[in-house]
Order: sequence, then structure tokens, then C-alpha cells
Amino acid sequence: MLIKKEYHCLIAGLPDLFFDENKTTVTDSVFREELQHQLSPTDFKLVEYLFLPFDNQNLLNIFFRQDNLSFYPGNITKQELEFQFSPDNEEIQLPDYMKIFLNWMKGKDKKHADPEAKNILTSLFYEHALKCPNSFLQNWFRFELNLKNIFTAFNCKQYNYEPEIHLLQVNGQDSVCSLLMENKLKADDFEELLPYHEQLFKIAESNRKWIEKEKAIDKIKWEYLEENTFFHFFTIEKILAFTIKLLLIGRWLKLDNETGKKLLNNLIDELKTNYEFPAEFSLTK
Repeated sequence: MLIKKEYHCLIAGLPDLFFDENKTTVTDSVFREELQHQLSPTDFKLVEYLFLPFDNQNLLNIFFRQDNLSFYPGNITKQELEFQFSPDNEEIQLPDYMKIFLNWMKGKDKKHADPEAKNILTSLFYEHALKCPNSFLQNWFRFELNLKNIFTAFNCKQYNYEPEIHLLQVNGQDSVCSLLMENKLKADDFEELLPYHEQLFKIAESNRKWIEKEKAIDKIKWEYLEENTFFHFFTIEKILAFTIKLLLIGRWLKLDNETGKKLLNNLIDELKTNYEFPAEFSLTK
């Protein structure tokens, strides 16, 4: 049986590594760099899966030459990614699923392929991510994929879109997607397939504003991460969950600063409870 590497010092020292007592900002890209120095190469490869969605967005932005090009902190630098499309580059060096996407794009009209292209790339990403060599991360990506599809299906119903065009169809992950294709949108149909199915369908069926739905969904994601790392104390799973939470916080600091700060304080409270770092630590000094 393979014994997992434990990171006692890293996990116990997370607040000192990451939080500034005088600020409420979260720099997940800096944290990623810190992990690269402190984790084993095998475990850091798992962290990289969490940043691939940023690489996907950067790839789309560069490929479609988006105006006001933004670049997100992923695994691949802007220079490395731009070089892949340079005439001087003889061989594309990107993850295999990105190469499949670029082959799919050959001959497509870039002006009209953008929405479909994003769907294809995201589906290929999940197919890739669900093969990662870590069961916690596999389950997380499966949960995330199913969430995206459920809320997409409800949007399709509301706006009279064709679900088969907009749902993320991933090889080997068709149980939830097939039900949604058949317009089965009752929580009971997903009892054996989806954690938190009742709460999620109540959110999807509600008339809340989109930002309130997003908050409720992320609260469930947070609970999922806590529940599924409860018995992981100092292994990579705890660090992966922590990184996912930081990415959630970073998103909310951009969308809604108050919500982002609340999530950040929740994370700090968890760390205080679990790892007992100095009581004098505070973000409000």
C-alpha cells in the first residue's frame, strides 16, 4: 500500500504563508508558487489540475484574439502560450486535451465557433481531469461537472435552448447528463448520483437573483470540501481542498468583495479550529 506524503509544517503554517494581517486579499497564484517549492513533484502535478481552467480561458483568448485580452494565472505563462501559435514553433507542446481541441478547430470559422469551442474545450478538460491519479480530485471534478450541467439544464428550460447543444458531454460521465438530456429535472431522479441533490435542485428551481444562486452553490461546494477532507489531516487532499477554497474566495473578491471577505474569514476560522495557530493573528489590525 502506497503511503501518502504528509505536510505537517506546510498545513499548520498556512496562515503565515498566505494571509497578511493588514490585508484581505488572496493571491492564489503566489500560493501556487509556494506549493511548487514545498510539495513533491507528484503532488504538485495534482495542484496543477486546479489551474488548468485558467489555461483553458487563456488559450481561448489568444486563439480567438479577444479584444482587451486578459491573462489569468494558470500553469502556462503568456509567453509560453503565445509561442505555441508562433510561426517559429514547429511542434505544439500543450496538454493532450488542448491538442485535441486545436485539431477539432481546424477548418472551423473562428468568428462563429467561439461559444461552441468553449464547450468543447471544457468537456475535453473534464475528460482529462477525471483521469487524474487522485480519487478526491476525481470526485471533486465529477461533482463540479454535474453542478455545471444541472444549472445549465435549468437555464435551457427557462430560455428554451436545446440542452444537447449546451450541456457538457464527457465520455464515461453520462449518467447525470443523460437524465438532463431527457429533461428530467426533479431532485429524486438524482438521489443516487449526486451529493446534496435536494439542496442543489431547490437552488436551481428558485427565483433568486443569479448572484444569490452563486453564493448558495458555493456554500454547498464549501461544505462538500469540508466533508470530503474530514479524515485527511496533513495529506495532499487537505491542500487541494484549501486551494479550491482560495480560488472560490478569489472569484468572490472580484464579484462581491463582501462575500469574498466573509469566505476568507470562514477559512481562517477553520484553520484556527483545526491547527491552533496564534490567537493574536487578525486581518483587522
